Amino acid sequence: MTERMSFTVRRALLLPLGLLLLVQLALLIVSLLQGQPLNRSLFVGGVVVVLAGLLADNLLRHIELDEEGITACRIGRRRRVLFADLTEIEAVCLRKRLFVTLWVGESFLLVTNAYGDVATLFRLLLQRVPSGLASDEVQGLVEDPPRHNGNIVVCWFAVIFSLFILCRQFLAGS
Repeated sequence: MTERMSFTVRRALLLPLGLLLLVQLALLIVSLLQGQPLNRSLFVGGVVVVLAGLLADNLLRHIELDEEGITACRIGRRRRVLFADLTEIEAVCLRKRLFVTLWVGESFLLVTNAYGDVATLFRLLLQRVPSGLASDEVQGLVEDPPRHNGNIVVCWFAVIFSLFILCRQFLAGS
């Protein structure tokens, strides 16, 4: 593989997060147009700012994988680890969240199962690390990574709840 492969955060999370931002923005606009108390508008405005930051971070976060190493990219940060420099690989699974830690001396890079096509990401990662570095336990966890959907479900509930509040705002304003 000479080309660089890129893995982004799962769209199953980005969709409800984007919808939640839009509903909260609509709620802010309705609150301002209806002359709601300032503290309510400020609270909803704060939620909009936090959601916008969270969405931007998740939209721009990705992992690039090539023959020489892995690069984790986030807003304002880019961390690269060369496979030849790896000293240890650890993996742990907590409540369907898989965390793979790539150690280079005292520093590390953490890769999770939040990315789309994570099975391919982990398979390619294990193919490129120096042989003998990944234990059987790590290989077992990485071969069939779990899918964590908890954040996605919570986000959809937040969308539904926010739509309910928005409908109540419209009814109260009529």
